Amino acid sequence: MTTFNSNNGQFTPSTTNDNWTLDMTTQAYYVGRVIMVSWGGSNASSNGYRTRWVRPTTAAAGTRTVLTIGSADPNYNTALGIVASTYGTSQATLPADPNGNLYAVDWNNQGGTGLVALPQNNPWVVVGGILTGQLSCRNTKGTDASLSSYAVYWDE
Repeated sequence: MTTFNSNNGQFTPSTTNDNWTLDMTTQAYYVGRVIMVSWGGSNASSNGYRTRWVRPTTAAAGTRTVLTIGSADPNYNTALGIVASTYGTSQATLPADPNGNLYAVDWNNQGGTGLVALPQNNPWVVVGGILTGQLSCRNTKGTDASLSSYAVYWDE
């Protein structure tokens, strides 16, 4: 098992599309254990953001725009999961905030930053073929152009 990461940096978020979606649906029962998420902003003026991490009620579908994945182990550098920023057919349907949030935070993107490191015995588990097999990071407010970053770190 190794740790993978993916980051959507200098990103323009949307309140209708995910900042990233960890997608384990390429094969049933692929398992990803999310161990850390992070976010940050670099705005010169003060703007309020709200970001949430949640399991979709309906999975995103269609052709994916995938993000680059990094690996902590040079001998195991091909992840089974995919991290996508958008889907060609439909974006994930999320429950109304705050329902179903694994975590949510209001923050200021004028240099604001945060990181949540999950305990080893209680990661967020994403399994292909179970529920939607996806995990979403999406803003409910805050959409400044190219001024925020969102990352996910997971084990497989």
